[in-house]
Amino acid sequence: MRGNPMPVIDWCSNKAYQCPRCRHDTVASPSRWEVYTCCNCATRFARFPRLQRFLRHVGVTCEFCTERHPVLVDGEPFGFLRRRHNGVGMYAEHQFEAWLYDTEEFADHRDGVRYRSTRASRAEAMADLAHWRSMFGPVGDDLSPVLAVVADEQFNKYGPDVTGERHDALLDGTLEVYGVGALRAFAAPHPRRGQFYADTVTFTWGLIAPSGLEGIYTRAAPKSLAAHAPQL
Repeated sequence: MRGNPMPVIDWCSNKAYQCPRCRHDTVASPSRWEVYTCCNCATRFARFPRLQRFLRHVGVTCEFCTERHPVLVDGEPFGFLRRRHNGVGMYAEHQFEAWLYDTEEFADHRDGVRYRSTRASRAEAMADLAHWRSMFGPVGDDLSPVLAVVADEQFNKYGPDVTGERHDALLDGTLEVYGVGALRAFAAPHPRRGQFYADTVTFTWGLIAPSGLEGIYTRAAPKSLAAHAPQL
């Protein structure tokens, strides 16, 4: 037996981009003819709730949840990560979806991408992409470890240890905060043998580096990060 969906309520006339119940920013440019869903509390709202049967239901549309974060393999497009908001209020948490670009096989399917998994950390989501590459990449069943450069969202970018110059560079996008470490395959007799995982012991977190380096590297680390990369 399926539960009844949350009823559609009216949006805030002066702040239509916010959820009318929890005030979470949900949509950048709302349309009068669409029904939106808040990713924070699951409230559905629209300008004309009584017309919900005739309006387009677009679901979760906030920029935070739908933004794609590209994952490159040796500089070539391979997939992307997307943050996923789970839970409500103080119990909310963020997880990370791993997606593959698969335009040749699924040209008209889900915008040419394939969903892989949802993981608790960004590094583990990248490990799923590394596992897919090891199975179907240019060298099949390549279980050799690879280097991961992961954006570190827990680092305090605006703390007292960040200089004014670095603070400005973080804001304009020329600097980013990274974790650099290894993605390795589970060895037998582990039940997930062959699948990749993030070897957290090897990660150096809180490293500030030039923007645009997030990704997987199978040969060598970028020169700007070589001194911080673990030996694979």
